[in-house]
Amino acid sequence: MASVWGRGERVSVAAAGLADAERGPRLAALDVVRGGALAAMVIYHFAFDVSAIGLSDADVVGDLGWRLFARSIAGTFLALVGVNLVLATRRGLRLRSFLRRLALIGGAAALVTIGTYWFTPHAFVFFGILHAIALASVLALPFLRLPVWLVAGAAVAVVAAPALLSHPVFDAPALWWVGLSTVEPISVDYVPLFPWFGVVLFGVVAGRLLTERAGDSAFARRRPIGAGGRLVALAGRWSLAIYLVHQPVLVGALTLVEPFLTPSRAVVSSNFMANCVPTCRSNGQDASTCTARCGCMFDGLYGTDLFGLASPALMTPDQSARWRTIVEGCLAAASLRPPTE
Repeated sequence: MASVWGRGERVSVAAAGLADAERGPRLAALDVVRGGALAAMVIYHFAFDVSAIGLSDADVVGDLGWRLFARSIAGTFLALVGVNLVLATRRGLRLRSFLRRLALIGGAAALVTIGTYWFTPHAFVFFGILHAIALASVLALPFLRLPVWLVAGAAVAVVAAPALLSHPVFDAPALWWVGLSTVEPISVDYVPLFPWFGVVLFGVVAGRLLTERAGDSAFARRRPIGAGGRLVALAGRWSLAIYLVHQPVLVGALTLVEPFLTPSRAVVSSNFMANCVPTCRSNGQDASTCTARCGCMFDGLYGTDLFGLASPALMTPDQSARWRTIVEGCLAAASLRPPTE
């Protein structure tokens, strides 16, 4: 086994790492895991931002794969909260250090709430990942000394609670943070107490098992390899700062390059249909006929100089003739009569 030497005795790297964790620094392997979760988070938010401005037709919010990806990222961060709480309190709770960390996370959570309310008041973050971490860090303290089997049982109960205990009484906005409402609130980052506190408790179980088997743990002995591994571990050590700045950086960069990029055809088509079909329906046509007509119109106009013109009154005679040809062709194809003037 790889080892370090100190005070005339051989000490395993795993034991040395755990000893460091007791004094404050985390296991290198945990920093790598956290750094990997940060990288995944940046990928997800980049995909979300790109789709939000129409440069991609990916349904980041609704697609099952993307939803599972987002939940796995949140779950990783919250499980690491439980692991780190175990490692940091192996020789007792250092109250001043704990309260300092809690205040830092709580302050960052408040900044996220204020910032998102300023830019997206209809979907601001009232209880996101940082809020969940702050509250769970306090609620998990009594579980750090309970039997592992009891903590695991509590974790299962908390995760299952939304499916078993949801009730309309929790639909009040003041209770949305609990996670037992019958409807899901609208927020760009919603991580309620139930079921996510259960993930933290699973992290406590993992941390307890890790410390009990520290000397034989391959996970505890792992160290980042190469520049890439060290960079990921460094990111893991600065996770809060990266979390706070990565979205402003992404949004700012996309704002600069957006004028030079071509929107996704699927997104443009969706926006066109969202405006065209209701207008057609207002003239008394049925939905299927209007969908066929508007789809034909989009196919005929997209990619031409006619597509961006808001009104036939702005067209040249040549453009007007071409536009009318397209319209009449689509009317005939959809078995529509030209609107009476």
